[in-house]
Amino acid sequence: MNSKPLLYTSEWLVSFQKEMAGAILLTQDTGEVICDYRKRYGMSQQEFGELMDLRRESISRIETGSVTPTFDFARKFINAMSLIEAIRVERAQHKEIDVHFLENLAKELGFNRKELELMIKVAVESYDKKLMKIQKSLKENKP
Repeated sequence: MNSKPLLYTSEWLVSFQKEMAGAILLTQDTGEVICDYRKRYGMSQQEFGELMDLRRESISRIETGSVTPTFDFARKFINAMSLIEAIRVERAQHKEIDVHFLENLAKELGFNRKELELMIKVAVESYDKKLMKIQKSLKENKP
């Protein structure tokens, strides 16, 4: 089986994807893993549903274990979370996000421009919120 070489997906991102795939496949509670990642990035079930092209109720059923996610859902989930993580890393490393790079990465991972815009919003908001929390903690712990 020949797979296309990845031009924009870095090695660390592939490792991140493999780690998530392992977490999803090797756990008894797949829904909990999915819920943890959704919450990690500060997404509501509604936002996550929009990203995954599912209703909020379907996301709820997956997270509670009432419904087992399909392979296609798991693949899209892994790619979405890895793209969000890549955006967060891009945010951490640069004041300006390289949108051209992210557009190409999104395309490589199977996402369109609209989906990328939602992921950028989610990633930047969650990163900034985490950064403010760390800064506040550092100020409070100053001697």
